[in-house]
Amino acid sequence: MESVVSLTSVSRRYPHGVRALRDVSLDVPAGQFVAVMGATGSGKSTLLHCAAGLDRPTGGRVRLVGQDIARMREARRTRLRRDRAGFVFQAYNLLSELTVRQNVALPARLGGPRARTVDEVLTQVGLAGLGDRPVGELSGGQRQRVAVARALVTAPAVIFADEPTGALDPTTGDRILTLLRQAVDRDRVTVLMVTHDPVAAAWSDRLVLLRDGAVADDRPTPDAATIADRLRGVSAVAA
Repeated sequence: MESVVSLTSVSRRYPHGVRALRDVSLDVPAGQFVAVMGATGSGKSTLLHCAAGLDRPTGGRVRLVGQDIARMREARRTRLRRDRAGFVFQAYNLLSELTVRQNVALPARLGGPRARTVDEVLTQVGLAGLGDRPVGELSGGQRQRVAVARALVTAPAVIFADEPTGALDPTTGDRILTLLRQAVDRDRVTVLMVTHDPVAAAWSDRLVLLRDGAVADDRPTPDAATIADRLRGVSAVAA
């Protein structure tokens, strides 16, 4: 079975010679939760953005649900992201003037598939009965659950999560990670998550460590303490 997310020898060079990614290869099958970690500037977010088609690699190939997105025109990549991918970011990226229901329904209003009902996903994330509340009135944890609901409503093949618990307290962060874990285990959604937190990474199936834009380690996820040790190791070498 072809990987849901596949990077082959991907490099990304920015102006002034800055190389954010160096010959990165990564294959993620359906129903796997992958955490990506590394020191600041190691290329974590660039990897996520290239994998999701939000950024174009300088070299190599990126395939998303079997399609080569590195060479797609922007309109087609946008449609593919809308229909097959969900996004959860630290900053929520919600429209505060809209209600919870309107935010969750936004992908469908933009032409995406109506794979699940808004009420169904709001119930799943624990926000039943709050559909008519303006997002601006919600707590940070509730807003992040709205973002998760919006990511789930199209029944995506993959969810890209960039520091999804970074602005949350540990208890609320655990709720978000539980929702992502359930999406993997129940619906076989692929999750690719960037995080700096070993406790958050411990929810994953697989840990990928980056150092200076390259994959330094890629193996099944250990416990949080071991993750912290490995992260210190790659960070020390990078420094």
